[in-house]
Amino acid sequence: MRRSLLYTSIGLVAFLGFLITYLPASLVWAQFKDKTAEVLPALSLLKIEGSLWNGQADLRVGDFTPSRVTWQLASHRLLAGGLPVQINATGTGHQLLALMTLKPSSIVLEHLSGTLQPDYLNQLGARFGLSTSGDVTLENIQLGVNQTGLSAATGRLNWAGGQLTFPDPRGTGLINLPPLQGHISLQDKDFSLAVSQQKNGLDAQLVSLLLKPDGWVKVAIKARLFKLAQLPWPSSDSLDDTALALEEKLF
Repeated sequence: MRRSLLYTSIGLVAFLGFLITYLPASLVWAQFKDKTAEVLPALSLLKIEGSLWNGQADLRVGDFTPSRVTWQLASHRLLAGGLPVQINATGTGHQLLALMTLKPSSIVLEHLSGTLQPDYLNQLGARFGLSTSGDVTLENIQLGVNQTGLSAATGRLNWAGGQLTFPDPRGTGLINLPPLQGHISLQDKDFSLAVSQQKNGLDAQLVSLLLKPDGWVKVAIKARLFKLAQLPWPSSDSLDDTALALEEKLF
């Protein structure tokens, strides 16, 4: 009896190993595609090649430049639960690394790090007539998605500082800004990004961004940013007051 159980266990492990090694990644994605489209409609995965063990595909998010994504099974994390995959995403103006874990009802992205260059960032800013110089680095960002939407969001962004151009009634405005930090969090089901400047050991908030599941983004620019850039701003009692509010549908 014990020998029979041992042989059965060995057979199951061998079968799972076979699936992981040879099961086409396109079949696995087909199981997640519809659920992903419900909560992340702007995301699409194309030209999928390889297996669960390793492979590659084109990742597109909205109108952004596509990424070439390669992955390899993180076998040392299998005992932690789910299917852990080490991911490398590269493309024009960006290079990112992360650990993604696929679970029956969720996807978790951990230890996301890398660099976003101006060529990539300005695709987002163009909607608002903004462009910038200087790279943004990502530090230990974690995101979780389940059947109801975004379930987790933490991490940090660092901008090296540089020039920012913006629309101006007299033409194009230009300001120079110091290095800034961005803190990622989850507010209900909304993705939140708070941009601030570190001053005297404290974070002085300059901009807040809220991205909702339906693709609408709300941006609130504080009076403090106008003062930092030496620009006139509407009179307010506090530098924490919102001097300018923007709203746009991204996807």
